[in-house]
Amino acid sequence: MHESPDQTFARLAIELSKATTVDQSANQIVAFGMKMLGTQFAGITLLRGQGRFDSIGESDPLIRAADRLQYDLGEGPCIEAATTTRTMLSADLATDPRWPRWGPAAVELGFRSILSAELHTGGDRIGAINFYGSTIRQFTGEDVDVARLLASHAAAGLAAVRLREGLQNALDSRTVIGQAQGVLMERFDVDADRAFAILRRYSQDGNIRLIEVARTVVQRKELPEVARRRQGKHGITP
Repeated sequence: MHESPDQTFARLAIELSKATTVDQSANQIVAFGMKMLGTQFAGITLLRGQGRFDSIGESDPLIRAADRLQYDLGEGPCIEAATTTRTMLSADLATDPRWPRWGPAAVELGFRSILSAELHTGGDRIGAINFYGSTIRQFTGEDVDVARLLASHAAAGLAAVRLREGLQNALDSRTVIGQAQGVLMERFDVDADRAFAILRRYSQDGNIRLIEVARTVVQRKELPEVARRRQGKHGITP
């Protein structure tokens, strides 16, 4: 017995609610989308800030290659869908005048059509979900409607798991920094504030993220090598 579209989206929502990482959510979304649109090639473009993009959940290495060409050339449907909050459809990439450099390059990779639907929730732009076709006019107007509906569910799911993942990373970082403070407090007989100041100074002097300094202290029971060299060179002491 085949599922109705409503049942399929309800099942996707349940699966996304269980996801613990952005990558896991992306894989689930892409798998659902490929099944619904009848293609073997799909992936998600994420906005990373400062004009940077990344591809996740891609079903085939060729997807990452095609996406990377867009990022490098600065043109393509995935970029436009992600940044302009529009759905992009191309029936034939070989002749589409919108992407004169990327289109022919995508054809060389084996793609002839594409459907990219924007991923956004509220005022937050997340990226785009992209479906590549190996034939001309592979995607229909009905597919566009399905992709848009999928994108709305996907955006909500990705936003929620990204928040959970961020909160968990922040909690993990706080735990590691606290452990590093404990190591320094015992080693140098200082209080918690002084231990944190040591971590922060080594982070700044060595141009190393604070969490990385903390991990080194916890794992090796010593400050990072680059910071130790600075300590010897400049006569810095904790």
